[in-house]
Amino acid sequence: MKNLTFTLIITFILTSCSSTQKISEKRCKSTSKNDYEYILEDKFESIVNDNKILLNEIKYKCVYSSFYTQKGMYDKFGKWNKLIYPKGSHHPILVWNNVKLFPNDTTEFIVAANGLESTKTTYASILVFDKKNNDLLTEHSGYKQKLIAYFSKMIKSNNSKKRDFYEKYWKTVNPEHWEYLKQFKKNQ
Repeated sequence: MKNLTFTLIITFILTSCSSTQKISEKRCKSTSKNDYEYILEDKFESIVNDNKILLNEIKYKCVYSSFYTQKGMYDKFGKWNKLIYPKGSHHPILVWNNVKLFPNDTTEFIVAANGLESTKTTYASILVFDKKNNDLLTEHSGYKQKLIAYFSKMIKSNNSKKRDFYEKYWKTVNPEHWEYLKQFKKNQ
């Protein structure tokens, strides 16, 4: 029952998020494979039972693929546990529950991986929690810098030849698009 309550709270929080920072998105000068131009710390506000909750999201800006954090998590931990569709989005946030990110650390993390590709910007992002719903991207968590470095390394060490994530993702999220991609590749 506790896990169900936790999952419902995280689902509600992530689906009701809205940015609280007004950041003028700038067009990416360039995008390099397995890299990013800069890291942006963003705040999100969510209202749950009349309580305001602020969540921290780390965005790796100007990436070659908005799927970097999602693919990296899939490559290391397998298929996600949950899909969360934020209001108005066609692409879900992928959530992995109870993953151990660091050797010699027994902490189990909940990682929500997201991304965006638009005409203005491209980023891959993460939100990270512990089993008690604590936001681990806060200054006082003791994990913030370690998590930023972990996902930075994940982006930089992406194996572009490993492609199974894309098939699993598109078959789950949009099977018609997966068929289109297969046909497109076949015709090349």
